[in-house]
Amino acid sequence: MLSNFGNLLLFINIFLSLIVIYLALKCLEISRKSIPKIVYQISTLQSTLVIICFFTLIAGFIVSDFSLITVYQNSHTLKPLLYKIAGTWGNHEGSLLLWVIILTIFSFLFLVFSRNHPKEFRIFTLVIQNILIVGFLFFILFNSNPFSVISPIPKEGLGLNPILQDPALAIHPPLLYLGFVGSSIYFSAAIASLITNYSQITFAHSVKNWVIVSWCFQTLGILVGSIWAYYELGWGGFWFWDPVENASLLPWFAMTALLHSLIVFEKRGLFYFWVITLCLLTFILSV
Repeated sequence: MLSNFGNLLLFINIFLSLIVIYLALKCLEISRKSIPKIVYQISTLQSTLVIICFFTLIAGFIVSDFSLITVYQNSHTLKPLLYKIAGTWGNHEGSLLLWVIILTIFSFLFLVFSRNHPKEFRIFTLVIQNILIVGFLFFILFNSNPFSVISPIPKEGLGLNPILQDPALAIHPPLLYLGFVGSSIYFSAAIASLITNYSQITFAHSVKNWVIVSWCFQTLGILVGSIWAYYELGWGGFWFWDPVENASLLPWFAMTALLHSLIVFEKRGLFYFWVITLCLLTFILSV
């Protein structure tokens, strides 16, 4: 039942994302400067359903529904509740679903909080962001589906990797993902800026807060992850064994450079080329 419900929500979210893209592009034909309410309503529904989809997977872990392969491979009936929930994103399939949630929420928040910017810029940002959402949803459905079933249903799960059973690791991936995936919104905004020729200083205002938010979460994620890696694995673990801790530094460097470039662009009107380049590079490095 959870499998069918989860897959249904994934398909509905693909459909809603395509509707958002269609309606947003249709808005370009309308002379009015504001975006119609229907786009906001569908974006709200899209965000709500993708969150429900994720909580459906969490429910599978809490009730130990071993008919789901992801739950079977990453949980156990005797695990504490914290690690059952953490097991939701302690695997490839679940973490990709978390990725899509953040993509969708950032898309909705950008739509709501960017009312002071040109309509065309907002529309193309929304379109690019939803293209990313559709791409990741298709990848989840057909390659890394967290709602895939196993038959016959096992009586017990394999359990979560012992190294991952740590409070720091329970909060580390969501923090890091907010940084990683947060960079998607200014990736989309950078492409929209190129399409619409929106290169004024107000463009810097439109992305600066998103850069700061993603930079803060990325920094916290790296800090928590490095603390875990140090006391769990020692210095060798932090610097050599764990590729995630090292790989997460790359977009962090790009974010830091982007933040400095934005400040210069905001004050002096310089470095627009670097702002666009670093917006694109940060998300590419995150992926």
